[in-house]
Amino acid sequence: MRNEDQRFAMAAEYWDEGKLNKAIALFDDIIADEALSPSARAIVCEYVGRLQIGIWELEAAERYLRQAVELNDEEVEHQVQLANCLCLQERQEDAWHLVRRLYRENPEHPAAIHYMGKLMDERGHHDRGLELMKKSLRLEPQNERFWANLAFSYLMRNNPGAAMICSEQAMTLNAQDDVVQFVHEVATQFEQQNGAVMPARTERPPRDLQKPKSAKFRFFGRT
Repeated sequence: MRNEDQRFAMAAEYWDEGKLNKAIALFDDIIADEALSPSARAIVCEYVGRLQIGIWELEAAERYLRQAVELNDEEVEHQVQLANCLCLQERQEDAWHLVRRLYRENPEHPAAIHYMGKLMDERGHHDRGLELMKKSLRLEPQNERFWANLAFSYLMRNNPGAAMICSEQAMTLNAQDDVVQFVHEVATQFEQQNGAVMPARTERPPRDLQKPKSAKFRFFGRT
């Protein structure tokens, strides 16, 4: 095993054991190692940024995620995670400008399409937002977070039937994901509460989205 792989595994183990300072020191050592490619170091930066989000150290997370983007600005996922971090800090306008630029530069990338749609939906452009989110699922039907985001958007549009279809698909793909579980629970409760007092709306995800070919919060990026 390569030395950097051993360092990464050891740092991840330190983190899991709660030895955060040791973990960060070792991660920083990998990130500073110019013998590694910029893209490899950027992946480690993104990983550490997501760890920092997990313990709600958002300023530290932003620093690592910005470093990931600086090291490899062609990787869409690094920028998606940065947008997530900005949203969690209630900096929606900064996130919006980042995602809009990301979509303009990567108009065919599923993640760029999806999060452009998600933020458009949140900003009140519901039809266009849902159109883009559905398009991203046609391109990447195995992404459970995309399904969960679409389910949540349907909930916000008071459409529990469509939300359940999407949340159940997300559960089929990855029932262990915490975001997927949360959205499914909310969708289930919402459908139960509304089913007895209102008729189901007819709006549904397109037929080709309902069954892919194979089977605190912002719902961004990698699981």
